[in-house]
Amino acid sequence: MQRFKAALLVLFLLAVQSQSLGQKVDGTDGTILMGRHYSFILKEPSEWVMDGETAKSQGLQSVLYKAGSSWKAGVVVMYVRVVYKDETQPTLEKVIGDDVSDFVKQSRDSKVTDLRAFSTRDKKHAIVKGFYDGANKNYESVAFIDEPRVVVIVALSSRNKDEFDKSVPAFQALVSSYFFVKELVDR
Repeated sequence: MQRFKAALLVLFLLAVQSQSLGQKVDGTDGTILMGRHYSFILKEPSEWVMDGETAKSQGLQSVLYKAGSSWKAGVVVMYVRVVYKDETQPTLEKVIGDDVSDFVKQSRDSKVTDLRAFSTRDKKHAIVKGFYDGANKNYESVAFIDEPRVVVIVALSSRNKDEFDKSVPAFQALVSSYFFVKELVDR
């Protein structure tokens, strides 16, 4: 019965997606990512590949890399992960605070900056932080999107500053494509 309900939900979401979202540049509105207490849509930027299979082994919801590359070999990559709100991290602010605190503990040369927030397709505001890992010379832009039971995190990462800078528009496009569909409930 659970599988039947899940299949009906997916078919319903696909029907709604194709009729109401209206972003038909290449015939698709994006990929539905689902888990306990969430489902949302992201559309990979042009010339990027969204890979859910590789993401699973990394404990992520999705990874993205440029077409012709791979998650392992990519000079610049993006990833999506979901953090569940709980007693230790009950709010968006706490999730961001813990992420920043954990990051700066790793190296005294690390820096975190506030970047311009992005609007998502469903008119939410993604809080964006810039992370520079001085020890590993890694650059990241991380968008935090608040939902009732989770915080969705979308990140751009590279050890090459020029490639990172060139990929910022793709990161903005990915975050801007975000659309929360439904909070899924376990029964």
